[in-house]
Amino acid sequence: MVLRNLFIDVSGYQEDSVAYFQRAKDQGVMGVVIKLTEGSEDGSAYVNPRAKAQLTNAAAAGLKVSCYHFARYTSDADAQNEARFFAKIAKQYGMTSDTLMVDDAEVHSASDYNSATAAFLNELKALGYTKTGLYSMKSFFTGGTLNSHGFGDTKVWEAGYGISDLGIDNAAAWQWTDNGLGMSIDTSYDFDGAFTVGSASGTVPTTPVPAPQPVEHVGHPATGTYTVQPGDTLSAIAAKYGTTYQILAAVNGIGDPNQIWPGQVLKVTGTASQESTYYVQAGDTLSAIANKFGTTVSSLVSLNHISNPNVIYVGQKIYVGEASQGQSNAYTVQAGDTLSGIAAKFGTTWRVLSNKNGLADPNVIYVGQTLTI
Repeated sequence: MVLRNLFIDVSGYQEDSVAYFQRAKDQGVMGVVIKLTEGSEDGSAYVNPRAKAQLTNAAAAGLKVSCYHFARYTSDADAQNEARFFAKIAKQYGMTSDTLMVDDAEVHSASDYNSATAAFLNELKALGYTKTGLYSMKSFFTGGTLNSHGFGDTKVWEAGYGISDLGIDNAAAWQWTDNGLGMSIDTSYDFDGAFTVGSASGTVPTTPVPAPQPVEHVGHPATGTYTVQPGDTLSAIAAKYGTTYQILAAVNGIGDPNQIWPGQVLKVTGTASQESTYYVQAGDTLSAIANKFGTTVSSLVSLNHISNPNVIYVGQKIYVGEASQGQSNAYTVQAGDTLSGIAAKFGTTWRVLSNKNGLADPNVIYVGQTLTI
C-alpha cells in the first residue's frame, strides 16, 4: 500500500524553533528536509546559517530529519566538489551515515546535467552517505533533462503543483504545494517512508572528504560573477552592472534581497532563465513582478500554477524565466510532431491538450499551429 505521509522542507528563510516544527507535526507532518549547503566550497561556499538549530529542534519535535544541498554544478568534476562540500558540512553537524541526503537539482547548469547529477550522488555514496535522494521539477524528469531511472536506489522526489499525473512511475515523494499547512511552506507526500519513517541509528562517516579540485566551469550559466564585499548591497551591485536587484535576486535564487554576505559569489550577467526564481517581497503584485521581468501576468500564472493572480504572499517562490522567451503556455507545432509526443514533452496527456485546444480530431494537427499547453 502506497503511503502519503506528510513532510516539509526548510532553508534559511524558515524558522528554527522547536515550536515551529511542533506546529507542523501537530498538523500531521512526520519529516523535514533541511537545507545545509549550496554550491561548492571553492565557489559560493554557502552554509544555511539556521541549519544547526533547525536540525536540533526538528529532531527535538520528533520529526525524521533529512538534508538537502542546492546544486549549482556545471560539470561532473564540479558536481563532485559540491558533494564533498555537502558531506563535509553534514559531518560537522553530526549527520549519520543513514541520513537521507538529497540533491536539489533544479538549475540546469551543466551541458550533461544527468551525468553531473550522477557524479554528485555517486560521490556522496563514496563518502559514506549511501542513502541519497534527488529533487527536481516534473519538467526535468519528463522533458529529458534527468532520467528518473538513471540513479540506482536514489529516492526520486518530484515537484509539481496542480497536477494529477507525475509523469514518471518511480517517484518516492511528491512536493505538491509551496503553501501548505497554513504556514506558507513547501509540503510533500512521502510514498515509501524514506522521508518520514525511522530515526538516525548509524554513525558519522569516517571517510576523509577530499579537498575541492580545480575545475573549469563549463555549460551555460551566466558567465560574469562578482564576490560580495563588506558593505555591499544588492541594489548597489546591480547598479554597477547595469541591472536591477530584482534580476540579480532571481538569477541567484536569493529569497531576501537584504540578505547577502561578504564572500558570496553572485552571477551578475545574463537574464532570468527558465529555472530562475524570484521571491515575493512586501508590496509586490503579480503584475509588477511581470513588468520587472518583461513578461505577462498570464505567463507567470501558467508557469507557477497560480490559481488566483490577486493572491500572492511574501516569500513565495515565483519562476520567472519563461517570460523573456514569450508566452510560456504556448507551443508551435513542428514537422513530425504528434499530439501525444507534444503532451509527453510537457508532462500532460493528448486528451488534455485536445480538450484545451478544441481539436475535432487529435490525430490532425499541422505545422505552425499554436497549441495552448
